Amino acid sequence: MADQARDQARHAVGKAHEMGGQARGQAEGMLRKLKKHSPGPVGWVAIIGLAGTLAVVSAIVLTLLAPVLLFFSPILVPVGIVLFLCTAGIVTAGGTGLAALLASLWLYRYYKGKHPRGADKLEHVMDRVHEIAEHLEHKGKDVVGQIPMPTIA
Repeated sequence: MADQARDQARHAVGKAHEMGGQARGQAEGMLRKLKKHSPGPVGWVAIIGLAGTLAVVSAIVLTLLAPVLLFFSPILVPVGIVLFLCTAGIVTAGGTGLAALLASLWLYRYYKGKHPRGADKLEHVMDRVHEIAEHLEHKGKDVVGQIPMPTIA
């Protein structure tokens, strides 16, 4: 019995080493591909130089346009607010319309008996509501039966 357990353990360890070797080989293959397609030292220098040039040019343009932006800000700020509100309204209307369309489609599928996702939860909730309503009805009848009725003399 102990020999069989020892053999199984050795087999499991061998399998783990094999899987680890496969994963290592895949990782090394991915690194080789990455090194193959990455730019050389000259390419990295060009990328860093381009990024630096773009940052410097952006700072210069922003510095030169700051007075113009400040001068036109009484016009640009309200225009920006109006554009933001219009965009938000359009996105909200589209999202609401899409939600209504999807809800209608779900209801159509539900009433056709196609059992859409979540229908079982809805049926469970409806059953629970019916149980609670019946319980309250019986409770109400019990309470009404216990109230003394006034007599008219």
